[in-house]
Amino acid sequence: MTVASTPVPASRFSLAGDLRRPRGWTVGLIAIGLVALVLTGWQVWAGAPSEYYASIALSMSRSWSNFFFGAVDPAGTVTLDKIPGSFWIPALFVKAFGYSTWAVILPNALAAVAAALITAVAARRVAGERAGLIAGAVVAVTPILVAVARSNQPETFFVLGLSFTAWAAVRAVQAGSLGWLVAAGAFIGLSFQFYELEAWAVWPALAAAYLFTRQSWARRIGHLALAGAVSLAASLWWVAIVSLIPADSRPYIGSTLSNNPWEMVFGYNGLGRFAATADSGAYESFTPPFSGEPGILRLFNAQLAGQIAWLIPAAIVGLVVLWVLRFSRPLTVLLTVWLATFAAMFSAVAGMHQFYTAALAIPLALVVGAALAVAHRAGRVWPQISIVAVAGATALGIGLATGGYSIPVSIAQAVVAVLAIALLSTRHRGRPVATVALMVGLLLTPAVWSAVTVAHPSSTNPVAGGSNATSGFGGGFGGRGSGGGDLGGGMPSGGRGSQGLGAAPGGGAAPGFGQASGGSPSGRTRGETGGGPTGFGGFGGPGGGGDSSALVSWLQARSTGSTYLAATFGAQSAAQLIIASGGGSFLPIGGFNGTDKVPTLEAFTAMVDAGEVRYVIGGDQRGGGTSMAAAATTTASSQIRTWVTQHCATDSSAPTTVYDCG
Repeated sequence: MTVASTPVPASRFSLAGDLRRPRGWTVGLIAIGLVALVLTGWQVWAGAPSEYYASIALSMSRSWSNFFFGAVDPAGTVTLDKIPGSFWIPALFVKAFGYSTWAVILPNALAAVAAALITAVAARRVAGERAGLIAGAVVAVTPILVAVARSNQPETFFVLGLSFTAWAAVRAVQAGSLGWLVAAGAFIGLSFQFYELEAWAVWPALAAAYLFTRQSWARRIGHLALAGAVSLAASLWWVAIVSLIPADSRPYIGSTLSNNPWEMVFGYNGLGRFAATADSGAYESFTPPFSGEPGILRLFNAQLAGQIAWLIPAAIVGLVVLWVLRFSRPLTVLLTVWLATFAAMFSAVAGMHQFYTAALAIPLALVVGAALAVAHRAGRVWPQISIVAVAGATALGIGLATGGYSIPVSIAQAVVAVLAIALLSTRHRGRPVATVALMVGLLLTPAVWSAVTVAHPSSTNPVAGGSNATSGFGGGFGGRGSGGGDLGGGMPSGGRGSQGLGAAPGGGAAPGFGQASGGSPSGRTRGETGGGPTGFGGFGGPGGGGDSSALVSWLQARSTGSTYLAATFGAQSAAQLIIASGGGSFLPIGGFNGTDKVPTLEAFTAMVDAGEVRYVIGGDQRGGGTSMAAAATTTASSQIRTWVTQHCATDSSAPTTVYDCG
């Protein structure tokens, strides 16, 4: 039996046309949007933004130059460690409404809502309204997506870009359309601006699917070549423009050895993510240690299972269903290769945050929605029973392994899944009660994890299900967290400045974070507030024992019109002061990870001589991916540190250790 895919004509390039559908479809979309908005947007004004990324949005709002380059500080000294696409919208919010917690988080929440709706539209194109509503619901309640959307981390805009890509890709392979294929390539380029090389992981699926369309080989290959060229241009225009601008006419490119945007994208954010290929002589390496060891079962380990794994087994069954029912070959290839590529990528990368896996929400939703809808339309019961049974069993397994509130909730989901199977096996299969039971049997536990996340905001290392962002978990799937429901915490416990073994919330030590798993020696990560060893003037950086507001007031009272109110060691320390001062300029010596050659010792002393910098705040930089001890004698930052201690005097009237180089 062959199941075709012709739910709606694909002739017009109009998202609005896809949205204007019968009343049931419209009501369903509104419900999905409201659920997503509540989960991601409720009380965002009381959230906990990452100071590093919040200061970037504030700095970018200060000038169009900062906006374009993604400057970390208002003076435009150094950029963040990636293309700034994900921060353009938050920066515009800050520019329009002023800086606030909600101004830097709400754009991400809205991006997640839009991603759920657009995925629903894409799935409707694949297999009808039933597929669309199921897929939209899956995205709306994906726990790790809800967690990261409630933060100001850049991941959510990438997921939004993927949803647009899915919408255009589906239409391209359905109609064999060059226009839609080019649009899909352009959306991949847009996604590249949000999260760089990860966006290109969609291309294997798009290319393979398009090769299965019914056209001559010459047309298929020609269309792919043209769309690929558009995608390449849409991806690399920012990098190319920045590389052509003289270094002295723009900020230093953050997290690079050579002040080169190509190195940032393809080194630090490319090969540098795979520890085995990292060449410290050519580029920086960055491998966050929050997701366990790479391996085939990584997505089911203690750090990731409760964040994203709920529907992975069900989606695998869904792919089998689509192949067995001989669903549209191009669309089946698209969904199969997309899901396989992203799952393999997240299983193989050396180290990552849990929230990177939020990108899996799009292919998972499309596969599960399409498989259930295709089976329903074909009158086949066994595929629907198989999918809901596997989803219920997966939820039960994760819930029992996690402990806490997850146990009764996952048991309830498993019971409802059994009820759904019973209803699907009888004449009641076509009634609304069977559909409701099916959805609850699929999504109850991840939906509860998403709801619990609302009360546990974190932008440092967003995780779902009530996990403490500063708890550490090691081991594999099946290790129960002592905190009850805390599956997959973030950085080592102990708060700012802590290192080594983490303690699970509410109990004893949990192994896993003494050394980053395949990651950086320091085990620190972007946006993290944990600091390195203190000892420079005895001050651990703003927030590590000092009062940012008092320090800012002290500096502003003594301001003589210098370019910078003060210099700090590291962008993390500068971030707190930039926010506390409402956008005041602070020189972030060494950039994000402390090893950027910005400024050099010669440039710094020239700035002091010219009166651009007078005060230097004591303390080590916070965060970063390189150990200060390892770089103590090699970095420009360490050279400046030595010079300051030798040539500048401490000011005893300051609220914390401040060196006066005037």
